[in-house]
Amino acid sequence: MVASKLQKPQQMTPSECSILACFRRFQAGPDEMLFLNPVDCKMQPTPFRNAMHSLIRQSLVVKERPKNAYSLTRNGYDRSIAAVLPAKPAPRSTPARTGR
Repeated sequence: MVASKLQKPQQMTPSECSILACFRRFQAGPDEMLFLNPVDCKMQPTPFRNAMHSLIRQSLVVKERPKNAYSLTRNGYDRSIAAVLPAKPAPRSTPARTGR
């Protein structure tokens, strides 16, 4: 069973990263309840629901008792710090020319 603890964390989807970014934006720490909905995360309802269920299955987020209330686990908090939203590619710069 030790091998299962050594597995790399699975790649996160952009929707999952967006949800974790919402936790970061509101500065939620581990075990701090946050009320989130798709609008807060700038997502459509279905992708939000699917990503949130995935985060819960991965034990990164816990569904709390009030509707739309969630909290990060310690692992979820650590992943939220490490999660990087997919960035748009930077514009290609041309090398500077010398006068020679």
